[in-house]
Amino acid sequence: MIKKQIALGIIVSITCFCIGFLYGREEGRSLPMTNKYYSENKVIATVGENSIKEKELKQRMETLFFINSKKEITDEEIKAYEESFIDYITTTEVLYLEGVKNKIKVTDEDIKNQYDNLMISINQTFGITEDDILSKLKIPKEDIEKSLEKELIATNYMGKVSDVTEEEAKKYYEENKDEFLTIKASHILIENPTETSSDEDTNKKTDEEIENIKKENKIKAQNILEQAKSGVDFSELAKKYSDDTSAQNGGDLGFFMKGQMVEPFEKASFSLKVGQIYDEVVETDFGYHVIKKTDEKYEEFDTIKEDLIYKLSYEKQNKKLDELVKKYNVEVK
Repeated sequence: MIKKQIALGIIVSITCFCIGFLYGREEGRSLPMTNKYYSENKVIATVGENSIKEKELKQRMETLFFINSKKEITDEEIKAYEESFIDYITTTEVLYLEGVKNKIKVTDEDIKNQYDNLMISINQTFGITEDDILSKLKIPKEDIEKSLEKELIATNYMGKVSDVTEEEAKKYYEENKDEFLTIKASHILIENPTETSSDEDTNKKTDEEIENIKKENKIKAQNILEQAKSGVDFSELAKKYSDDTSAQNGGDLGFFMKGQMVEPFEKASFSLKVGQIYDEVVETDFGYHVIKKTDEKYEEFDTIKEDLIYKLSYEKQNKKLDELVKKYNVEVK
């Protein structure tokens, strides 16, 4: 995730300026808008011995005010934007510093290519020329190039330290195979009402009415469970009684992995053997469930390889960032 943020960050930053230019030039300066004073030299964060000046935050935030010139931005929204930008700036800085320490380099040609691609992208997206950016928006070319250099080094460094080979992924798969177990289950849902209101609203049920319905539903679900346990065809019971859309398929939910169902349902389903019906009615926010496990299988490595490599790479990135934040003693003032 960080790798994607780094790669897209400079484009987000520069295009914010461009959007501000397009809308703000004609309207933003004359319309009511939220604004806030930012200084040039105030230190807003430190990364090791390096200071991040409020000027960097100012450029991004003032552009957002232009973008939102027709509506007021709340204090909560301003704070969220500021925190997001500061997090991005400090993240880039720690990765850049560590990249330099590890002799990650980019050539002038790399920077030029990135710069040219950026200008083409902005021109195609917003119809803004390089001259508009440099002279009318008053963004120095050197500033853009320096930002690009930092982000290229940060991205290249993170790519290097978070690289995951197919062999690594295969090893993880073999050692943690239970993570890739998928099961197939069917259920019968007796749906509970959820809306509450005062007695005056005849279209909705009161708390007391809902509780009474839930008690009746639980008894109904327990009776269905007893029928299923006694040998009555589960599929036919689902078609007859279930309130879920899966009823037309005999309650079949297909295959699913851990993390895809609500917790009580998942816990019950994964505790079963194939062909077994859970001994109790399971309550969730949806209502009461009668559950039967019908099959299980492990996902083949080749089918989940790419997702697994991405997952492991993401975990490496987070771990490395946590280490670097501590190493460089990042502080937001």
